[in-house]
Amino acid sequence: MELVETNGTSLACEQRGAGDPPFVFIHGWACDHSFWQPQFDDLSRDHRCVAIDLRGRGQSPPVPPYDAATAADDVAGVMAALELGPAILVGHSLGGLVALLVNERNPEYVLGTVLGDSPLTAAAEGRFPAMVEAIRAAGSMEPARAFVESFFRESTPAAVAAKARAVMLTGDFAVAAGMLDKAEVFAGRVDALLHTADQKPLMLFWSEHPLGDPAHVREVTVFARQEPLANSGHFFQLEQPEVTNALLHAFLDDVERDPRLALKK
Repeated sequence: MELVETNGTSLACEQRGAGDPPFVFIHGWACDHSFWQPQFDDLSRDHRCVAIDLRGRGQSPPVPPYDAATAADDVAGVMAALELGPAILVGHSLGGLVALLVNERNPEYVLGTVLGDSPLTAAAEGRFPAMVEAIRAAGSMEPARAFVESFFRESTPAAVAAKARAVMLTGDFAVAAGMLDKAEVFAGRVDALLHTADQKPLMLFWSEHPLGDPAHVREVTVFARQEPLANSGHFFQLEQPEVTNALLHAFLDDVERDPRLALKK
C-alpha cells in the first residue's frame, strides 16, 4: 500500500500492473479495498489497477468529512496524482454511487463505469439519514448489524460472511455514519446519474436480492449491461470471484469496441 496526498488528506492505495485501460476499484460502505482483491489480482496481470481505501477505512487516516461527494473528489484526486485515466471505475455498493459522482464531476477521468449491487433505490429515496442517526445515537455499529446480516445468502461462504462482519461491524462508527452523510447528493438524482453514465459503457452487477431495481434501470438507460448473479449475496465478488472476473473481462471487450468512445479519440 502507498499513501497518495490529495484534498488535504492521505489515501492508502494498492497499485499494481501495467496496461490500458486502467481500472480503479472503489469499496463499499464500511469496507476497504480488499473487498475487490480477487478482481484486482486478476486484472492487474494485464492492466494497471489501483484499489483505494476511502477516508477512515483500511489504512487511510480518519480525516473528515467522509461523505460520498468528498469520496468522489478524493478518487478523482488520486487519479490526477497518479496520472491515471481515463479509467474503468469499478465500485461495490456505496462505491458504485461514488463512481457515478466521479463520472458526473470529472468525466474526463472515466472510460466506463461498473456498479456492484449498489443501493440505488435507497439512495434515490433518501433512506440513508435514518441509519446515520441510529448509528450516531448508539455510538456503535450495532444498529447496522441486521442490515449487514441481510447481505448474506445460505450459499454465502462462512469466510466471506466473517470477513464482512469483522470489517463492517468493528470499524469506526463515526466514519461509517459519515460515509452516508449529505445523502441529498443522491436523493431524486440517481436516474440522472445513471443516464449520464449510460453515455459511456456501463455495467451493473446484481446479487440475488438486489439493492436496486433492474427493471427501472432498463427504463432509464439505453445501453447499460446488467448481470444478475444467482445464488449470490451482496458480496458477490468474493462469493463468485471467477464469474465476476469473467464478466469484467467481457465488459472490457464492450469498452474496447464501443463506437461512442472511438468517436472521442
